[in-house]
Amino acid sequence: MTQNSIEPQAWSELLECQRRVLERVANRASLAEIFETLVQLIEDQTRDMRCAVLLTDSDGQRLHFVAAPNIPEDYKRNIGPFLRIAPNMGSCGTAAFRREPVYTRDTRNDPLWKDADHIAVRNGLRAIWSTPILSDDNAVLGTFAMYYSKPRLPSPQHIQLIDMAVQLARVAIEAKRSEDALRKSEDRLRLVIDTIPAMAWSVLPDGTVDFLNQRWLNYAGVSMEEYIEAPTSAIHPDDTPRILEKWRAAMTAGEPYEDEMRLRRADGQYRWFLIRTVPLRDEQGNIVKWYGTSTDIEELKQAEDTLRRNQAFFAAEAQRIGGLLKTATGHGHERLTGDEVVATTQRGAAGKSPPGEGAAERTIPQNQRLIAERQAIESLTSNERSIIRLITEGNSNAEVAELMHLSPRTVETYRSRLMEKLQLEDLVALVKFAIRNGMSSVD
Repeated sequence: MTQNSIEPQAWSELLECQRRVLERVANRASLAEIFETLVQLIEDQTRDMRCAVLLTDSDGQRLHFVAAPNIPEDYKRNIGPFLRIAPNMGSCGTAAFRREPVYTRDTRNDPLWKDADHIAVRNGLRAIWSTPILSDDNAVLGTFAMYYSKPRLPSPQHIQLIDMAVQLARVAIEAKRSEDALRKSEDRLRLVIDTIPAMAWSVLPDGTVDFLNQRWLNYAGVSMEEYIEAPTSAIHPDDTPRILEKWRAAMTAGEPYEDEMRLRRADGQYRWFLIRTVPLRDEQGNIVKWYGTSTDIEELKQAEDTLRRNQAFFAAEAQRIGGLLKTATGHGHERLTGDEVVATTQRGAAGKSPPGEGAAERTIPQNQRLIAERQAIESLTSNERSIIRLITEGNSNAEVAELMHLSPRTVETYRSRLMEKLQLEDLVALVKFAIRNGMSSVD
């Protein structure tokens, strides 16, 4: 570049300079590396000119050098007190304060340099031009400065060069800040995902797992690399064919997927998990990723198994009790009614035993209990009877509420009062009570 014009070859070099700086930005180089490249490329355009990039500190009150490879160390070391963002703080501090360029022709006699001119002069810096680097919302990010050993003001071509450098610096700073903000956001999100009480994961559109949260890795006792090598190794062999078939169907249809499967823990034990997966789509409706969670439902599965076994046991008990009563009374009925139970027990209590006296004597305590239960049943409302029946059939409070058109809270109130009224301790006792008294459809 000459004194008053930028020659065609120089323009070509400037475009190459711009390309190289933006390439460094795209490759996520550090700001120091990006600005070192920028300064060197700008300095190559003009003889006897040195450059520097300064950035604001964390509180936005001062400037500090980030790239100034050819600025004397003595100057950088001693100019610090004059890099405060305030009026009359040399060229850079004042430019940042005013948010406009400051072109000092000669540091020896410029009022902005009256307290620091000796630092600039002894280091051979007479002309110092500084332009603020501003964000899109006009916040000061830093300054770009040019230094000459002789007094002078910038030409229009110098200003063009400065403007290009400032714009490149702004792009680099904004990109780095966005990158840092994204990384912090990802770190916070990862912390949340790693601490939620579920195993979370994500899958690319081609089915490749690209993320497993720490809870998943800890549970399976594998690294991400080990999982990628054998993604189905933790699934129970009996569940694998079904899971793969349904998962492929869900991916083909692009629809949410839910299933239950057993996953092997690090100690070799299998536990049941509820798997839920949903697709994330872009604005065009294309699936860009699948997100899923695996929630431990082992205790629920055990409770369901216990309930099934209890129902079978209670059904057998009901048949056994019915058989004993039939033997004790001599009735040929399949099941005695409540009145018959009461009458039989009263006869036994009065010493009027029917045929099969030995069996009757054994059943008297049971029948006395049935009398008390019969009296309790007679005091129940229709809603209470319905709730007992539905609960003993294995319905949850929410399901009972939906079937009876009540709120879950109302059902819970009914249930608590029933347990108190019937003097029952838990759900198992309630189920036994219902079966003994013919109030459950479980058979």
